[in-house]
Amino acid sequence: MTDANFECNEEGVNLQAMDNSHVALVSVLLSATGFVSYRCDRPLPLGVNLGSLSKVLKCAKDDDICTLKALDDADTLNLIYEAKRECHDALDSRIVSNLAPF
Repeated sequence: MTDANFECNEEGVNLQAMDNSHVALVSVLLSATGFVSYRCDRPLPLGVNLGSLSKVLKCAKDDDICTLKALDDADTLNLIYEAKRECHDALDSRIVSNLAPF
């Protein structure tokens, strides 16, 4: 699986996708209650390249705070890292246009 749609809404972030051979189904729900702060003004699908997202997430340290932002009409998912060491990093990952369902 190289790309996937993350469906964001007021309840949280949901991902359902099949692997490339259509053998395994991946289902992930990140509930809004699991975040320190969560806001989603309207349902928003985010088509993301999982390889790129994985590389960006690996930049985080164990105690970093990661903020994800996507604007309604933007083609970029912003990941902002905040660390206790007062250093801030911002990384962007391109959003793949709305992907076809598995």
